[in-house]
Amino acid sequence: MTSVVDAAVKANPLWDFVTWAYKRDGVETACLALQNRLNADVNIILFCIWLSFRGAGTSNLATYLGTALKISRDWQRNLVEPMRTSRQNLKHVLETGSFAGAERQAAEALRERIKQSELDLEHLQTLALYALVTTGDDQGVTRSPAEQKDDAHNNLTVYFAASGIKLDPLAQTHVMRILTTIFGA
Repeated sequence: MTSVVDAAVKANPLWDFVTWAYKRDGVETACLALQNRLNADVNIILFCIWLSFRGAGTSNLATYLGTALKISRDWQRNLVEPMRTSRQNLKHVLETGSFAGAERQAAEALRERIKQSELDLEHLQTLALYALVTTGDDQGVTRSPAEQKDDAHNNLTVYFAASGIKLDPLAQTHVMRILTTIFGA
């Protein structure tokens, strides 16, 4: 099923990267663990990594991070989180057995539509993040995957510090899982 957002916006290298990276083995699980345990923003995590992946190094993060964090905080707080809460609450209602038969099917279908709307909102958030860097001329910088991985780790360290997120050993393992999966050992 093609979403409204997908149909409206065809080309977005950040969104292409986010969907590619998220499908990599273990990345979704690690990202959701960081989101659920530490309230980290998955789109910002992947944005920080993408800046390095595209060859931007670490120098441009400072240019974008303040605005990116504001966009994402507002977007998450006002749009994505309420949608996510509704979806999770509906899941709980379904698990408690409040609905049966056709009513249950209708509630499950509604939950799927809410989930798709949540994804559409995250896609729009990614489009807003991409708009921050469309004028950048840092693409095409040749950096080895090891350098890109180090740059991405540095970008994430800056993001976590700016967001007041303290990584415990388990969270650090999740971060390294994401980076190793995307950039290799």
